[in-house]
Amino acid sequence: MARRDKKLWQFKVSFALAIAMLFLVFGYFTQSFLEIRKVQPVRVAIERVTGASNQGEIRPEAAPSTEQEDQELPE
Repeated sequence: MARRDKKLWQFKVSFALAIAMLFLVFGYFTQSFLEIRKVQPVRVAIERVTGASNQGEIRPEAAPSTEQEDQELPE
């Protein structure tokens, strides 16, 4: 027991640091969660998917022009 009494201040400091770190980590995840909810990732994903499909519709129109250029080169 005598040895434990000598190191009691180290235990208190370590415990206080561990509690402080726990609160900091909890606060970080809470802030991250709230920021993600503001961005609304589902809507962003839907907009990107619809944007990609719109670009896919534009590309076939551009493809025939490159085919015409390829046909003009051998002549």
